[in-house]
Amino acid sequence: MLTHRESSPAEHELRDELAQDPNDEAAFDALVEIVRERADEGTHVDPLTAAPDTRVAQDHAVWALAEELAGKPSAWLPLIVLARLSLAADHEAAMRRLNLACERETSGLALTHAVAMLRDADAPTEAIAFGVAHWELASRDAEAAGEIIQAALETGRTEEARRLLDSLETAPPSLTATVESAEAQNA
Repeated sequence: MLTHRESSPAEHELRDELAQDPNDEAAFDALVEIVRERADEGTHVDPLTAAPDTRVAQDHAVWALAEELAGKPSAWLPLIVLARLSLAADHEAAMRRLNLACERETSGLALTHAVAMLRDADAPTEAIAFGVAHWELASRDAEAAGEIIQAALETGRTEEARRLLDSLETAPPSLTATVESAEAQNA
């Protein structure tokens, strides 16, 4: 059994992969699982509840990993992770991280993750504003556009969803059908 400070060959391999590509989601997720397990090893029991405080320790370990990788000029995925972890405690810093991630990754993938993260955090209005601010990226990526349009529908802004959908060069039929369904319900 490895101690808290020893690393496995798998961990070394994942770290090597992430050194080459800090945005490799599969490698990042696999390393996150190892980091979370390690964090559990040193977890102390909360004196008030007598329950181990594993979530905080795990989040701190993931934060350290993401922060380590976010320093690479091409890294955008670690910035999304840092934003997710800091959204509730430091909203402004989280939004700066999301903006930087979208500056670094210009195909729309980072935007897709950012808008989805904001939607998951029950902030669809902010997801729309963020997505529209980066609409040029979204108009090139159907998934990013879909996330923004879904956020508009979640907030009851059907007309805005239609306007955004119409501005796309090509829209997936399922997204078009979703907007048409929302329009029919509002008619």
